[in-house]
Amino acid sequence: MREKPKYLPPTLRDKHRYIAFQVVGERSFKKEEVRRAVWEASLSTLGVLGSAKAKPWFIKFDEKSQTGIVRVDRKHVEELRFALTLVTEINGSKTIFRTLGVSGTIKRLKRNFLSNFGWR
Repeated sequence: MREKPKYLPPTLRDKHRYIAFQVVGERSFKKEEVRRAVWEASLSTLGVLGSAKAKPWFIKFDEKSQTGIVRVDRKHVEELRFALTLVTEINGSKTIFRTLGVSGTIKRLKRNFLSNFGWR
């Protein structure tokens, strides 16, 4: 007889928020460039310990519309938003990160903030 896998109950799971952002720059950026910029912004602004607590996780990036989604711990949303605003260049090209919105689910984030950019 097989045992059922043990799952963490919802009350003990980490609570996340999803941040929708747009990259505005001199040129279009690749997914990997943006992923690296998000991680470096987190490390340089929050430090190693702060990044470990915030747990930023790059979810998705659309190279056509230059929009993306980052997951973060719910207690550190404002800290990561601040870290993203401090990004001024990616690989030598001037850029800014524009936060479009924050939501508790990817579905609602896409519906409320990313539907104008062709996300489904």
